[in-house]
Amino acid sequence: MSETQTAGNPSQAEEIGSFVASASDALTDDMVGRLAGTFGEALDVLDRVNRSRLDQALPAITRLVENGDLDRIVHLARLFGAAEDALTEEMIARLAGVATDALSLLEQLTRNNALGQILTFLLRPEVQNVLVSWGEALLAASNEYQKLPPAKGGVSGAWRLLGDPNNQQAMQFFGLFGKQLQGQRS
Repeated sequence: MSETQTAGNPSQAEEIGSFVASASDALTDDMVGRLAGTFGEALDVLDRVNRSRLDQALPAITRLVENGDLDRIVHLARLFGAAEDALTEEMIARLAGVATDALSLLEQLTRNNALGQILTFLLRPEVQNVLVSWGEALLAASNEYQKLPPAKGGVSGAWRLLGDPNNQQAMQFFGLFGKQLQGQRS
C-alpha cells in the first residue's frame, strides 16, 4: 500500500463500501418499496411505448417540431380550449337558435326555388350595378344627413322641400318604383 493509504486515508474500495453501508442503513423498507414501484411503472411505460410502435411516429413528430407545426397545433388547441371556457350555456343556446333559424330559412328558400331565382337575379350585371349605386348613395346620404341641422318643421319647410328640383326628381323615381311594384303584384 502507498504511504497515504497507510497514514489514515481509506482506500477507494473502503470508501465505496462505507457509502454502500451508509445507503443501506438510510434506506427504509418503505423507500425500497417506492423505488421498486417506480421502477416497475417505468418498465410498464417503456413496454407500452414499444408495443404502441411510437418509434414509427417519432419521424413525423420530429418534422412537426422542426417546421413549427407542433407549436401551431398547440396554439390552436389552446384557442379552442379558451373558446370552450368562454362560451356560456346561454351563448351556446343562442348560437344553436341562430343555426336553427338559418337552416330553416335555407330550407324554405330551397323548397320553393326562391333561392335559385334570387341568385339568378343578383348575378345579373345590371342588378349588381344598381345595388352598388344604391349602396353608395345610401352611404353618402347617411353621411350628409348627419351633418344637417335638425329640421324646423312647418308648412314652409315642407314647401321648400317640394320646391327643390332634386327632391322632385326623387319623388318621381319613387312614384315610378311604386307603380312598377304594383305591376309586379298583379
